[in-house]
Amino acid sequence: MCGILLVAERHGPVDERRFGEALRFLSRRGPDGEGVAHWPPAAERGGASLALGHRRLSILDLTATSSQPFRREGAAMIYNGEIYNFRALRAGLGGHFDTDGDTEVLFRLLRERGLAGFADAIGMWALCLFDEATGRILAARDGLGKKPLFYYADQKTICFASEVGAISTYLMRPPRISQPSVDTYLAYGWMLPGSKTSTPFEGISQVEPGGHVSFDLASWRLEAGRHLDFVEPMASSPAVAEDLGDTLKSAVLDRLVSDRKVGLLLSGGIDSSLILSILASEGRHDQVQCFIGDAGRSEDAIYAMRVVKDLGIAAEVIPIDYGNSRMTDFLDICRRQAKPFPLIGNVLALPQLYQRIAERDVPVILDGTGADEIFGGYWERYSRFALLDAWRAGHLDWIERFLAANADLPRIDKTSRATIAALRAGTWPPRGTIGAEPTTDIVPLLAAFCRPEVANAAPADPLARRACSLGEALRADVTSALLPEWLWQNDRNAMRSGVENRSPFLDRRLVGYVHSDYRRKFDGRWNKHELRPLFDRFRPAATQWRREKQGFRWTFAKFLRANRATVLELITASRLVAARVRVFDLIDAIGRDEELLFSDLTQRCLCLAGIEAATGLSLGDPQTSARTIAM
Repeated sequence: MCGILLVAERHGPVDERRFGEALRFLSRRGPDGEGVAHWPPAAERGGASLALGHRRLSILDLTATSSQPFRREGAAMIYNGEIYNFRALRAGLGGHFDTDGDTEVLFRLLRERGLAGFADAIGMWALCLFDEATGRILAARDGLGKKPLFYYADQKTICFASEVGAISTYLMRPPRISQPSVDTYLAYGWMLPGSKTSTPFEGISQVEPGGHVSFDLASWRLEAGRHLDFVEPMASSPAVAEDLGDTLKSAVLDRLVSDRKVGLLLSGGIDSSLILSILASEGRHDQVQCFIGDAGRSEDAIYAMRVVKDLGIAAEVIPIDYGNSRMTDFLDICRRQAKPFPLIGNVLALPQLYQRIAERDVPVILDGTGADEIFGGYWERYSRFALLDAWRAGHLDWIERFLAANADLPRIDKTSRATIAALRAGTWPPRGTIGAEPTTDIVPLLAAFCRPEVANAAPADPLARRACSLGEALRADVTSALLPEWLWQNDRNAMRSGVENRSPFLDRRLVGYVHSDYRRKFDGRWNKHELRPLFDRFRPAATQWRREKQGFRWTFAKFLRANRATVLELITASRLVAARVRVFDLIDAIGRDEELLFSDLTQRCLCLAGIEAATGLSLGDPQTSARTIAM
């Protein structure tokens, strides 16, 4: 797991000073080493020139032979990720290998099989491969976009990097963000990254998940395409339930491959608990070090501690006192996240946990990311689509059993009955659907303090007003909504401390389960029902029949109160916020009513102001389209 940077200049040398600064921006992603290669060599430079940079986090083959840029046979590759089945691939490729890691295997795979080689790789990757003979650059990303890869292109410069900040650093141009994206964020609290090539940043694109970009230095032309799609082809042939246990076991065990320590983030939910259950049943639990984050009064931490006790496994509990987080930490998180985010524990508390884990020299962490989106984990989000499936199929008995089983949980009961009422009335979305409209709490604040376009902004959530099957809803979340957002957040959280996330549930062999029948996902009182019986096959755990997870919380009120003066100063000084919000009116109102300090609008203004202060982010011109060269 690393940070990568490639810059090409059409009419002269790559600026080495700016390139070095941009590569240093990625240093936290790769604290174990740095490598740079130039083409052509300085003595031969005339026309186009290119530089490749790599910040290394050493996980496999810790020797210098696997350092990058990796150069062989007139080609050079920079790569961020892991190929878990690299040993099997190496055996199939044959011949002599100079290294004992996955980098050379991936290099050989691409050189011998081209883009088709990715179909055989199990893992995650973002890479740039430069062929010196043809003068072509190939940039590619794994099928789910687990690792980021952004690019900028104009008529004289092209730049690929793991983070937007590295591109901005080389260009000496602070990032600009689109006005509609800011309006949607202020109204709804989310700015989802999506799954196509566009981003919220003016002039910055991303290599789409499962996609590639080919760039020819001679013609200075760029072409983009897609070569991997794990989700769509499986719609016509859903995964088989009987295979789930074996497939998940393989996915977990595959991700133990490492020449350094591996940890497990035990969150108190069924996903990470099931990973540990599999490891325990296979006698492999001694290969991982369990970590439990405890923010105090955490039900999740209590459940996680019960799991390790039931399984007889040691775990380290790491206290997280994020209520007293310093503003400098908040601004650093803003710098790394780069785009606006909701002020939630997943963004603002987890970075501290990863920092503590890194201090213990554990650079690899297994987690449960993806299980909710593939197996139907969010009650309020997904149950309405399961009810819609049942309604369309005429399965009224199933609906009645579902309603009766969940009548004891007011939140779920309210959502379910609103869904049935909407179906009977022939209306959609159901009343109170999360994300369809701004929340009732923020509506008057948008009217009082924001430009009219903010209150009328389009929803951030593609499922907010969509009537579709549960499988279609899960597919949308995996490809373009929630999962890309969690992957963005998790990558920045972990790589901020040089830690690699590995997510067994995001194994390509499991993605097809998004299409399994709604009755396999929701069964009476239980969501994610496909997963829960697997504990009986492996090792039962306290969370097996836990109905809901609490979620990693962040006590934002304590943070805002402790940093009140700085919060208001940041918001007042922000030009970006002032372009969409009547800032002085808001500040005056907070002076009269302290509760407004803790409002969603104030939190969102703070996030925008924090990113502006940390990165120089500014509002883009709504009339200016992204500046990319013709494809």
